[in-house]
Amino acid sequence: LRGRCVLDIGAWDGFYSFAAERLGAARVVALDHHVWGLDRAAKNRYKAECKEKGVPQQHPSRIPGLWRFDELPGKRGFDLAHAVLQSRVESVVGDLMKLEPESLGHFDVVLYLGVLYHMEHLLESLPRVRRLTKEVAVIETEAVAIGGHDDRPLCEFFPLTGKLLDDPTNFWAPNARALVGLCESAGFSRVVVLTIPPKPDEEEIARYRLVAHAFA
Repeated sequence: LRGRCVLDIGAWDGFYSFAAERLGAARVVALDHHVWGLDRAAKNRYKAECKEKGVPQQHPSRIPGLWRFDELPGKRGFDLAHAVLQSRVESVVGDLMKLEPESLGHFDVVLYLGVLYHMEHLLESLPRVRRLTKEVAVIETEAVAIGGHDDRPLCEFFPLTGKLLDDPTNFWAPNARALVGLCESAGFSRVVVLTIPPKPDEEEIARYRLVAHAFA
């Protein structure tokens, strides 16, 4: 990454942002919105209340009392690491789905790690990632393999009453063919899948983590 510009979307505590800096990136921008603004203690109380009442959790964005953008409680881990490391990583509080690329710039390497499957509007998110990418986007996501359907591009959707791991922020799990197609539709010229998908029995489902490089 020496001399490259790197964007870390959904940076959370900044593990990959600071790793990119250590690897010689000339500029690193850590972008987050959901985690940094979320009051995790309030979220846990809300989760317990829903469990007690026997009702599914709504997406946190629909529960105003869970957010504290004035204090950014979820950013404390990032800020602590930033100070200890005396880091030059830039932090930007912003929602990928609302930001215009021109406000951030364009980046040689875009890290889109553990974010895609949380995007309610999956088809709209990848073109935004493409507009930010000058060279390559590294994508890591929850994925699904369905026995007997390896050659079909499929995405599994998690409805409100059947969320993956009971997490209301989980929406989609693509298979490898679907991720390639989604990236190509978003404008990426070439996609390399780095993870070998599992091979479940006919009509069986296997869940796994999928990594791909999408080249501008």
